[in-house]
Amino acid sequence: MKFTQIFLFVSALFIATCNHSIAQHTGHTAVKPAYVSVDEVLAALPEAKTIESELKSYKTQLEAQAKSMGDEFEKKFKDYQAKMNDLAPPVREAKEKELQGLRQSMSEFEEKAQADLQKKQQALLQPVYDKIQKAIDEIAKAEHYSHVFSPNVSGFPVLLYAAEEFNITNKVILKLGGTVPPKQPVTTGGK
Repeated sequence: MKFTQIFLFVSALFIATCNHSIAQHTGHTAVKPAYVSVDEVLAALPEAKTIESELKSYKTQLEAQAKSMGDEFEKKFKDYQAKMNDLAPPVREAKEKELQGLRQSMSEFEEKAQADLQKKQQALLQPVYDKIQKAIDEIAKAEHYSHVFSPNVSGFPVLLYAAEEFNITNKVILKLGGTVPPKQPVTTGGK
């Protein structure tokens, strides 16, 4: 453990020294990192409410169709149960096959509905993510950031620590015409 800490300290010192030396000799600026929370930017944009509303409406339509299929299955199943003993074996088998087909159709519909909902979400979000990326690129170039990280991606921390001074989330929000939310502590996964 102690060796690892010493190694990391020496490595960091070496990188900092090399970075400073390269900057002096080449005229390039030193490494200047920044970070931005894309989730916060997205939530602060007016498009987020529109997208959320559109997805909710689409999901409601899919759920209504699934319910309709479920109601049809339930009605036919109850009808089958009520008449089961009176049906001739070939008719009973045909009704059972019909019920199995309906159940299979419902299962396939649910899978397709989930996939369609994800595609719809991706189609609605991709242009916004592209716009956010463009704003990040513009700010990074204008302010000479060498790297821009995200505090997390899909719930997993990518940035374990960063000083607040390197957080450009609010700049991206403002550049895109969003409203900066009230200040909250940044969680970077390293705490």
